[in-house]
Amino acid sequence: MILKVVSYLFYALQTFFDRKLIYKSLTICSIVLLASSCTPKVQLERDEYRLNNFEFKGNKQISTEELDLLIPPTQRPNRRILYLPVAPYVGFYNLGKSFYRDEKINKRLKKWQNRLEVLPNPEIYDAKIERKRKRFQNKINIFKDRLETKENWWMKNIGEAPAIITENAIKRTSSSIHDYLYSKGYFDNKVSYKIDSVNTNKRVKLTYLVDEKSGYRIDSIKFNVEDIKIDSLLKKYQSTSLLKSNKNIDFGNIDAEKIRIESFFKENGYFNFIAKNYISVEIDTTDYIKRGYKVNLGLNIRNPLQKEQHEQFTLESVNFISADASSDNSLKIDTTNIELNSIRYTFIGKKFPARILDKKILIRPNQLFKASLVNETNRQLYGLDQFAFANVRFTQLPENKLRADIIAPTNPKYTTAYNFDVNNINNILGGGASISLRARNLLSMLETTELGLRANLEGQPGLDSTTQRSRELGANLALNIPKIIFLGKISNLLSLKSPRTQLALSFNNSKQRLFERQVFRLTGNYSWQRSKYETILISPFDINLINTPFKSAAFEEVLINNPNLKVLYDPQFVSSINATYIFNNQQQGKNTRAKYFRLFVESGGTTLNFFPNKNQIKFIDNIFPLDTPKRAYFRFVKINFDYRRYIPINQRDSWAFRLNMGVAHPYGQNRAMPFEKNFFIGGPNSIRAWQPRSLGPGSAAGTTINNRFSQQPGDIILESSVELRKYMFRFIGNWNLGLFVDAGNVWKWYQIESKYNQANFDWGRFYKEIAVGTGAGIRLDLDYFVARIDWGIKVFDPAKPVGQRFVLDELKLSRKQEYYPALRFAIGYPF
Repeated sequence: MILKVVSYLFYALQTFFDRKLIYKSLTICSIVLLASSCTPKVQLERDEYRLNNFEFKGNKQISTEELDLLIPPTQRPNRRILYLPVAPYVGFYNLGKSFYRDEKINKRLKKWQNRLEVLPNPEIYDAKIERKRKRFQNKINIFKDRLETKENWWMKNIGEAPAIITENAIKRTSSSIHDYLYSKGYFDNKVSYKIDSVNTNKRVKLTYLVDEKSGYRIDSIKFNVEDIKIDSLLKKYQSTSLLKSNKNIDFGNIDAEKIRIESFFKENGYFNFIAKNYISVEIDTTDYIKRGYKVNLGLNIRNPLQKEQHEQFTLESVNFISADASSDNSLKIDTTNIELNSIRYTFIGKKFPARILDKKILIRPNQLFKASLVNETNRQLYGLDQFAFANVRFTQLPENKLRADIIAPTNPKYTTAYNFDVNNINNILGGGASISLRARNLLSMLETTELGLRANLEGQPGLDSTTQRSRELGANLALNIPKIIFLGKISNLLSLKSPRTQLALSFNNSKQRLFERQVFRLTGNYSWQRSKYETILISPFDINLINTPFKSAAFEEVLINNPNLKVLYDPQFVSSINATYIFNNQQQGKNTRAKYFRLFVESGGTTLNFFPNKNQIKFIDNIFPLDTPKRAYFRFVKINFDYRRYIPINQRDSWAFRLNMGVAHPYGQNRAMPFEKNFFIGGPNSIRAWQPRSLGPGSAAGTTINNRFSQQPGDIILESSVELRKYMFRFIGNWNLGLFVDAGNVWKWYQIESKYNQANFDWGRFYKEIAVGTGAGIRLDLDYFVARIDWGIKVFDPAKPVGQRFVLDELKLSRKQEYYPALRFAIGYPF
């Protein structure tokens, strides 16, 4: 039966767009899942139970969600699908168990052990052999773990062991809950449990009975410090203490306070001060009932053994040591020594500019030891992308002195990266490949130079009902310098803000049967981090030369009848300056409360204002002849802000919100926006129920070419989304469910004669032209990237006449129908 299901699924993937076959495969899978959950009776020992579910009762101060985190994974009920009374993962586990064989695993273990034993041990480090050694050892560890746990890959990754719980395990968890409540200041708490039978198969419902009692609060806080100098420093620090009078005693806060005290002293030269060695806590509970469960808290800070005070350290010397990790140890390597601003630089192999490194190193001789300066030095050096890592090592010297050695092995001078992808657009199988070469410090400026080449082949709609292949070739060259160039004073002020200057040149050529298009682009960008979460980017120039040297006769005829589409294929010169501010406090891989804000401002054609003829530049015309000068030059202003909010529901589930708004205003003789600078809406990262870039503008019907939607540009955009992201299960990666509602539209700034009072923005009717879509999606999160499939359904279609715009009831599952669910495949979350 399982093999039959796999066969159906494989065939369904081969014929991805065959809806009936997909439905058939999903139906068979559903039957197998239900059948597999009906597992035979599990053999239980005398004190074992099958856990059906558990709950907490009696807790008033500590939330149930907080207590739920204390329950170990092995003491949780088996996962179910859509809360149905079946546990399919247990069925999968038992299926994998039927394949488990000790002798088979032992055979594979011995094979990898033998391969590890025969590996040579060369005197000189060999990276290839060491990689093999590491890989073989990992294989050995995997098979040893399988023998120890008696579980194979299928049981660990796809199945789930039956939720069996013992009374001893319940007692241990009850004790853990008691200890946790104690740590939160509920010293007299009582935790018990109750086991209720669910059926005759020893299935039970477990209830933890929690009685918190009264919480103990802090009455007074006293620091007992043996070192007079430390005591005087500590008095300045107490105003920022985490421990406050009349607050519940929380041992988590007490531990955090110890760490803060340790950090405070390490900022003041106390290199050897470690909280766990020198700080202890006393809680005086005398007469706590009379004082309303208030207690006195004492923090004792001891001196080192046989010493009258703690030692305060200063730096005697600072040495920077860089070694080329890729060099051959058997050959003589050039070593360069340089001394600059009291720092000794030693370069073994590769040489770097000391004058630039000097601005990234914050520690200096005769300086009091300060941990924050050490950490920031490590961060600044690592951010240059020239070193594999940067680490400061200290050696204690007599008279409370430290020698600081900054160790920074270099990255390879040249690195390459390859990327391949496959796509299926308009039922044409295509794909792409790219290669990039990165070179480091070629100009002795700690810069990186990147050369990239890419080629793509994909399906495109033709003028008739057929589709065709489109090929695209591109190349780009970028120079990244770790400073702000040409701006001396500003560059010095931003030297510790991860500054970067990028100069980039690119060329792109796309060709298909209808036309050939060429884009030449030259850009210059400044960027720096204003704070940990804030980034600022400024582009003083962004110059684009766009040409379409070939257009077929049939395509020329289409452009004549579609002026808005014709703009895209006219020769163009587009120049602009722009700036971006980004705030982003998301933490990669963590489900925490976070927000993202992006503000983008752009002024196009600004330099044209300084020319006598603001609608033409002679030297551009000479090197780039333009057939239609009126359409060639653009002047505009544009502003766009994108706000996103992420609110966790629990450890794995969350809400995500987005609001995206923008306005672009073209001015001058040519009151039009360059096509690429317009706003577009619809597609996998926008309103997912509509085709990419096909929605709008306003209530106007989208322009079509032979019943195929073309791209619909707008000068104004209003877009919002709400999405529930819920964890489902883990197989290869984390599988998540997304439920979403998208809304928005684009409008034109000026009236369009053919779409009068439809495409333009009007305060009196714009809210009636908000398109709404909803749907669901499945996401596979592999940590390093997310693969996503979404199904979008139209709910409110502004292109319909007023009174007929609610279209959810017109949903059809036939592909020939207008309101068939839209399937979207993408990489990464939509926002």
